[in-house]
Amino acid sequence: MMKRFLIIITFISYSLLCLAQEKLEFSSASYHSFTRAKTLEFLNDQGIRNDFLKNLDTVVHTYLGKQLSYPNNFIFKADKPDVIDFAVGQFSLHKKDLANYEKSTYFLSFDISEQALNMDMQLNEIDTSYINELLKKRNICIYQLNAKVIRTDESVVMEKHLFVLLARPENSYIIGFEHPLYNLAPSGFSKLLKTCLPILMDSNNESELIQISAFPSYVPDNFIQSEIEDKTKSITIINKNIVQFSSKTGLQSLRFQEPGFEPILLKGKKITPISAALQTAIRAEKTKDYIFLWEEGRDVYANKNYKLVTVATAADDPAYTGSSLWINRKTGLPLDFLKGDFHSLLQDNDTIAHFSIQSQVSDTSKKVLFNQLLNIKDNSIFYISKNNSATSHIYHYVLKGSFKNTTFKILISGISGSSSIKEIYYNDRLVCVAQGVLYPEVISLIEPDIAPEILNPLLLISFSSLF
Repeated sequence: MMKRFLIIITFISYSLLCLAQEKLEFSSASYHSFTRAKTLEFLNDQGIRNDFLKNLDTVVHTYLGKQLSYPNNFIFKADKPDVIDFAVGQFSLHKKDLANYEKSTYFLSFDISEQALNMDMQLNEIDTSYINELLKKRNICIYQLNAKVIRTDESVVMEKHLFVLLARPENSYIIGFEHPLYNLAPSGFSKLLKTCLPILMDSNNESELIQISAFPSYVPDNFIQSEIEDKTKSITIINKNIVQFSSKTGLQSLRFQEPGFEPILLKGKKITPISAALQTAIRAEKTKDYIFLWEEGRDVYANKNYKLVTVATAADDPAYTGSSLWINRKTGLPLDFLKGDFHSLLQDNDTIAHFSIQSQVSDTSKKVLFNQLLNIKDNSIFYISKNNSATSHIYHYVLKGSFKNTTFKILISGISGSSSIKEIYYNDRLVCVAQGVLYPEVISLIEPDIAPEILNPLLLISFSSLF
């Protein structure tokens, strides 16, 4: 009987406390996108919006000691301004609207924007060493969060902003295709808001700029995920241009080097010595001038040197639609590789591989589902559109040829300098899938027994800065 009496008393006390607590009306919420990204549109999803409101309610109670109030049909206003010009915490309520509320009522306005890295952040003095530390990571974009609290008489109680630098983790064990329009997955976006709200709403926290590392948003596909889902992945160790990773036969170490080039001269006193077949292929292209482009590499522990040699031309017009061209980050040129098996790999002075290079190769059997986002933890799906936008996959480059008298193929999705996936086939079997921006960052060995003397030179080709 006494226990029941105490429970009733506790409940009544809590109810009276809630009634006595000043209300904070969530009167205005908006998001602004100053890039082509659609990440902030997650706030239109009821589940994500409810998580945000729940977290905000907790933060408001903790730091402001108030009871958050908002309508059941609460939504965010969205716009895409041409110019970054909006006041911190704009309000949709006017003075005549505020007069309808009790004098003890407070009003909260919140907005968030997604902006490019070159935005002008209005910050107070920040330690230069702190800024330099933030810039070491691979940053993607900036989020600006604004909050403003006023009383019924329009006097300002709190006005704060927080800039959030979104970066990618240094070591990722994930291989997959990123969605081009979403910088975060739904779960990552919710975690970002949950992390930022206590900083933003705490008037004693003077932080204006923080950095948050989060994985990209990945989409499902029918050819990569099924191959790697039950395979062990190795995260590489990258020190300048040296990449190390573990394999079944032990630690491997690859060194990548800068590319070089040499013009191919077919006329004049210093004619380049080339085979008749290569000379015929170049002349067939008529007015195009070709160069040898090479890149050396080394298998450190095996004490073997390799040299990748390609034949390419610099296109006059990067926008030329007759072929797919990308500006190579190392050479600064839009490269168009010569058609045919005129590209090679040398081990010391011996040619061990000949291959062709095709660009913009479409494979209709391979699909990427850009209307969905993949939860990498449990492979669950988040639908961002009801439209079936499964598209045939297009490879940036496809390398085919013979390596030590055995067929090989390298399928390259993405170019050097971007997040690129390489599918490596040897003897008509997929043996490895690797991903990285400049060098292999995560490697999934589909065939773990493949010998290093086969895999390592193929990795050096795959992650050449020429592709």
